Amino acid sequence: MSKVIKSFSLDIETVRILEEYCSSSDNWDKTISRSKTVNDAIVWFLGGDTAELVHNNERLMDAVRRANVELMVPKQRDLPWWRRLLLGR
Repeated sequence: MSKVIKSFSLDIETVRILEEYCSSSDNWDKTISRSKTVNDAIVWFLGGDTAELVHNNERLMDAVRRANVELMVPKQRDLPWWRRLLLGR
């Protein structure tokens, strides 16, 4: 497998998570480089099933938000004919 060196920017929180993960002896095999860890994480996340799961989760959360907004908006009740007549509706 050929390797291409390309640089990307990571935010400080992502670097902290990577350093924490790589410094923990429980999670990380010391023979694996940080670059391979990042590469494997990107392939896992963007390759196929995981990306679809994330997309489906975002769509589900949007649907839940919309449903919550609809539930919070009070619906007008159908008033009896005599109340509508008195109120001028």
